[in-house]
Amino acid sequence: RVGISSPQTRTRDYPHQFSGGMAQRVMIGMGISCVPSLLIADEPTTALDVTIQAQVLALIRQLARELGVAVLLVSHDLGIISQMCHRVLVMYAGRVVEQASVAAIFRAPAHPYTRGLIECLPRLDGNGRLGAIGGTMPGLRALPPGCRFHPRCPVAEPRCAIETPLLGPLRAEHDVACHVARAS
Repeated sequence: RVGISSPQTRTRDYPHQFSGGMAQRVMIGMGISCVPSLLIADEPTTALDVTIQAQVLALIRQLARELGVAVLLVSHDLGIISQMCHRVLVMYAGRVVEQASVAAIFRAPAHPYTRGLIECLPRLDGNGRLGAIGGTMPGLRALPPGCRFHPRCPVAEPRCAIETPLLGPLRAEHDVACHVARAS
């Protein structure tokens, strides 16, 4: 079902005998073997070339349709997110900072971190330089008080260093955890 040729003979193979794409297919097969209602795909295409990546994503999409399975896709690749997902949760340092439809996130990102991520994407028209998010990610053992992004945030206010912003509505079906975004 997941596209492994000669599966009867491959069952005796060791993991090192599978390519990256084949290993991903084996994991997807294991994931759907118990007919779940939710398939969690955590970085399913990391380290795969673009051709194999496209095949694995098409397989996940096909199986989700055929089996009626919801897919929770965890990825740092916004290109994959844009083609595979309906809704997006953006996380920073272990907290959800924004949640909306894919269209809303790409059209009008509200959290400064989300905006920074989108500015880092290469543009097809070749105009402009790639963006960069200043500063460094905090260590998870030494998280800053208040908004975890405030030390790197270009629009941080004094209260951002003290008060932790809660995830709340910005617009219909668009939530953000940012004092500044919700105030404007």
